[in-house]
Formats: sequence, structure tokens, C-alpha cells
Amino acid sequence: MERTARGVLAGMALVVIGMQVFIIQPGLVSVLIASGLDESIVGYAASAEIFGIALSTIAAASIGTRLRWSWLAGVALALMAAANLASAVAPSGEAFLLLRLLAGLGAGIAISLGYAMVGAAPDPDRAFGHLIVAVLVYGALGIFGLPQAAALLGAGGIFGLLALMAAAGLALLPLVVQPAPAEAAGQAGGGPRAGPYLLLGAVFLFFLGQGVVWAFLSLIGERMGIAPQSVANGLTIAQLAGIPGAFAASLGQRIGHRRLIAIGTIGCVVPLAVMTMRLDAIGYGVGISIFNAAANLMTPLLVAIVAGIDRGGRLVQRAAALQMLGLAVGPALSTPLMGQGFGPILALSILLFLLCWLFSALDLRGARRRLSENH
Repeated sequence: MERTARGVLAGMALVVIGMQVFIIQPGLVSVLIASGLDESIVGYAASAEIFGIALSTIAAASIGTRLRWSWLAGVALALMAAANLASAVAPSGEAFLLLRLLAGLGAGIAISLGYAMVGAAPDPDRAFGHLIVAVLVYGALGIFGLPQAAALLGAGGIFGLLALMAAAGLALLPLVVQPAPAEAAGQAGGGPRAGPYLLLGAVFLFFLGQGVVWAFLSLIGERMGIAPQSVANGLTIAQLAGIPGAFAASLGQRIGHRRLIAIGTIGCVVPLAVMTMRLDAIGYGVGISIFNAAANLMTPLLVAIVAGIDRGGRLVQRAAALQMLGLAVGPALSTPLMGQGFGPILALSILLFLLCWLFSALDLRGARRRLSENH
């Protein structure tokens, strides 16, 4: 039990390290542009890193348990450390893009392995809720401290700190826990044999819906006529509102997954629907806070349900891959719609969240029916 607990904590640390740039990306983008880096290079670098994360999470899910996880984690962390360190002294914009892609590849592997290790917790609902809280706290502290760190160390120093963070993760390698082949195989063959395809589809649809709208929430507020500082204040409060949402995911066993997913879906859909109207700063802040609390309820909840189906970790790795794929593809779907205003973007996100609820409801209903038949 103690070994499992340490493995879960190590998994949480791997996820936070893997998301080290992704979570603070809005603040890091501002720092890089202020340092004189071309805006287009910064934008493409952000896309390259997300693409690398999505690509390697998919690859890690395909590899499954065929390679030693401690070895994979070591390679991933070393790649992240080297790419971050080299980014501090990149000789050209093209080299910087390549280095951010490599950093993303390492980060995706760390995220995938970390998710699978957290999924091995005795209570996945609580474990994934605590994981999202840790990610949110890191993000809040990171974004808050970035301006001061950049003023003191420069943009290159920021990447040096990120490299140090990844290198420190190498100390976690003895704690990396890999499920035994028999355990993974047993879980793959037992339980709901039809396969949780609807649930994995729900995971993808949710994060696709989140990716469609999240990057544009600040622009939506500004287009409503709200002052940029008021928009920034609202987004900061929304980040804090995500913490109780993530904690609420630990109530899945008490309240029921279906009910919590319904609550989370309503919390995501209603604020976006209200944003199709013109709001003042207070209404905007309340809306995005409710949205972010609901989104951070849904994030650990969906992955925890997947973890409860497969204790071997392979399905959790697939869920992590679908999460990053949805977040990467979402903005690409939104961009062509921007010329028509933000109404179509909000409508598309709402539709995807509703489809997520439908897929998850159908899967959980089928799982309940199979369970009653087995008894």
C-alpha cells in the first residue's frame, strides 16, 4: 500500500513536470514576446510543443507496458531537460521551434506515464482530483511568479529553471511503478468486455470542446467591451475557482458518476450560452469561473472513470492521449470561425460538451447493465 501511495505521488509529480510549460503558456508567451522574440515564432513554438505532447501521448499509449516505465520516464525527463536548456541559447527561430517540439515529445511521455500511475490509486476519483488541484496550484504560482523571474533571470533563465525542474524529476525514477503484465492482461480481459469506446469518445469530445473555446475566452471578454485588466482579473479568479471543482471530483463514489457528469456538463454549457449575450465585467467573471470550476470537475472525473475500468493503466494512457489531442485540435477548429464572431465558437463548444455527456451517459448505463447481469 505504501509503495502504491508513493507511486501515485510520483505519478502526480510526473504530470506536473510534463505540463510545466503547457499550464503557464499564456504567461510564458508574454515573456518571450517582451524579450524580443518574433510573435509568429512564439505562436508556432507553442503549437509545436502542444503537437509534440499530443504525438508522444499517443505513442506512449500504443507502447503500453511493452517497455519499462522507469526507462521511458528517464528518457522523457532527460529530453525535456536538454531541450529546455538548449532553448535558452537557441541560435535561430527555426532551432527554437525544433527544441520546443522535442520538449513536447518528452513532456507527453511524462504525462502519459504519470496519468497511468495515478490511475492505479485505490480511489481514482480522489487521486485525479488531487492531481488537477496540484496542476492548478502550480499554474497559479507559475503565472504569478513569471514576471518577477523574467525580470531577474531573463527569458533564457526561465528555460533554465524549467530544465532544472525536469532534471529534478529524475530522482523520482525509483518510485515509478509499472503494473505487472498479468495484472494488465487480466484487467484488459475482464470487466466490461465490450470496451469503453463510448467513454473514451466522451473524453475526446470534452477536451475538444474545451480546446475550442478556452484560448478565446479572453478575446470574447474584450469583444464584449470589458477592459483587458478586468478580463485578466476574471481569468485569475476562474483559475482559483477550478480548485474546488477538482476537489468535487473526489465525491464520485458518494454522489455517483452519472450525476456529477450531468452537473459538470450543465456548469460548462450554461455559462457559454450566457456569453452569447453582452455581459459586464462581473457577469463575465462569474460565468468563466463557473465554467472553469465545472471543467476542472469533469477533467479528473472522466479520467478516473476510465482508470476504474482498467487498473493496468493502458486505457488511462489512451485517455491522456485523447485529452492532449482534443486540446491541440480544438483551436484549429475555432480559428476558421473567428471571422463570423464568437457565437459559432461558443455554439460548437456547447455541442461538443453535450455530445460528451451523451456518450458518457450511454457508456455508464451500459456498464451498470452489464454489472447487474454478472450478479
